[in-house]
Amino acid sequence: MTQAPGGDVLIVEDDPALREVYGEVLAGEGFGIRLAANGHEALALLNAAPELPCAILLDLRMPGMNGWELADRLRDTVRWQRLPIVVIAAHYLVADEAERIGAASWLQKPVTLDRLVAAVRGACAPLGGAA
Repeated sequence: MTQAPGGDVLIVEDDPALREVYGEVLAGEGFGIRLAANGHEALALLNAAPELPCAILLDLRMPGMNGWELADRLRDTVRWQRLPIVVIAAHYLVADEAERIGAASWLQKPVTLDRLVAAVRGACAPLGGAA
């Protein structure tokens, strides 16, 4: 698997419509896209991929393994500890929750697509992915 010029982004979002929109917008900006509906799917994708994504776009409230649990697993695994996380959530404490899990940035739903692209670019830039 080769990475896209902008790097790959793992989108972890339980809402299929939002997952698709985020993926289409980021793909249009030069990012490769990996999609997961919850933390369990995200871990399976991370385990199977030889190359890590440049960032993870992470919803917090999901069935199965939620975003908080996934962030804990990422921080407990040496290979994934430095992956930038962009939290995207609807609740009003999103900034506090993003800080608690050590996220690179956060977005509150509903999010504008230009802010989405800017946040992902910012998260991927330190790792060399610049769309």
